[in-house]
Amino acid sequence: MNIREYQVKKIVLLVCFTFSVSAFGYITYDPNDPNIKAVCRDGSYSTSKGRGTCSHHGGVDHYL
Repeated sequence: MNIREYQVKKIVLLVCFTFSVSAFGYITYDPNDPNIKAVCRDGSYSTSKGRGTCSHHGGVDHYL
């Protein structure tokens, strides 16, 4: 495998990982979103209930 093939494979894996992580949940500021499962400490809402929920928003204030 040459350096070019390695770089392409690395980019493809990074893109796949990014999309797979973002598929688990999202942060919203719309309190009417029917998918909300948690309220973050900064006032945002999350559709995730797993590990890392609200991790960049001060942590979980409470789950719904």
